[in-house]
Amino acid sequence: MIGITKMVTGEATVSEYLTYCGDKSRIPAKLKEASKKPIPVVAWNLTSRCNLKCVHCYADANEFPTDNELSTEEAKRFIDDLAEMKIPVLLFSGGEPLLRKDIFELASYATSKGLKCSLSTNGTLITPEVAEKLKEAGFTYVGVSIDGLKETNDHFRGVKGAFERALEGLLNAKEAGILTGIRFTVTKYNIKDIPDIIDLLAENEIPRFCLYHLVPSGRADFKDDITVKQRRELVDWLIEKAIQLHDDGYKTEILTVDNPADGIYVYLKLKEMDDSLAETALEFLKYRGGDNSGKRIANVDMFGNVHPNQFWWDYTIGNIRQQKFSEMWLNPKDELLIKLRNKTAYLRGRCGKCKFKEICGGFRLRALRAGDLWGDDPDCYLTDGEIGIS
Repeated sequence: MIGITKMVTGEATVSEYLTYCGDKSRIPAKLKEASKKPIPVVAWNLTSRCNLKCVHCYADANEFPTDNELSTEEAKRFIDDLAEMKIPVLLFSGGEPLLRKDIFELASYATSKGLKCSLSTNGTLITPEVAEKLKEAGFTYVGVSIDGLKETNDHFRGVKGAFERALEGLLNAKEAGILTGIRFTVTKYNIKDIPDIIDLLAENEIPRFCLYHLVPSGRADFKDDITVKQRRELVDWLIEKAIQLHDDGYKTEILTVDNPADGIYVYLKLKEMDDSLAETALEFLKYRGGDNSGKRIANVDMFGNVHPNQFWWDYTIGNIRQQKFSEMWLNPKDELLIKLRNKTAYLRGRCGKCKFKEICGGFRLRALRAGDLWGDDPDCYLTDGEIGIS
């Protein structure tokens, strides 16, 4: 996750609370501390059920319940384990997690154990009453997936009216006093809607815009992605927009996810403006940059299977029904997990030659989908000159 706003202005909104625990410094102490050991943010897919039919769903979710999902008691034992590990955030996801009947019970339980809980949802089920329940259960952040304006989003989601209901749900969560944001997966079909979506957020005082670069998984494919040229131009625009929002007094932070090259590019742009600011940003990236799959990012699906990240379901490290998550994660026997934590030793191609490989390293799953786990990330838009390859 690359905090563009944090890098170019030194300020953050949701990240300041969730990740930095109120520390406003350029490189928060909690960030430094978190980099020392592989205690992950855990994305937990509670259910495969969903009330929408998204064309790019990595979980391939649908409206029908799936047998063998973790029971309430199994889920609570898992939460106990995460609490003992002191993970920074537990992210409830799906499918649509609000379709799981015990979600408020599980979130309340996790909160009582000292965990910070956030919710990844399509937002369409968040009525004012549900928003109050989310608040009471202890959710500190609600991220609503919106992938464009009305026409674009409803096409993506496969259901008419999804945009209006999602936006209403987002605003209901905000009115309940919960930190909120939009999760936007950029594709060639919706890139044109990004400026209007960010303006909509700023006008409604929604504090976070989180742009996900597409990861080919589930129903998503490379054919849906934007070009390398479009990606570079988009990040240029996001940098300018982050500065503009800050200067105009808006409190909406911009972040990108699943393309660590963004962080290097922001650093290089800052060098053109202010060397001191650029070096601070580079230091920030040493703690916050790079692909942390298998290290500080973990995923557990609805059946208890453990994966390196939420898009990597074709690889399973183990199952929490047979072994505690903490044992798998903190004392790894899995070969892929061990290698991901020492990935620079295995990188080849441009990624292997890149002078920034220690703080970037490409997004490994995307490289794998392109044919070589340790090869080039096809979404890197940096030139050979920029990364020190002659």
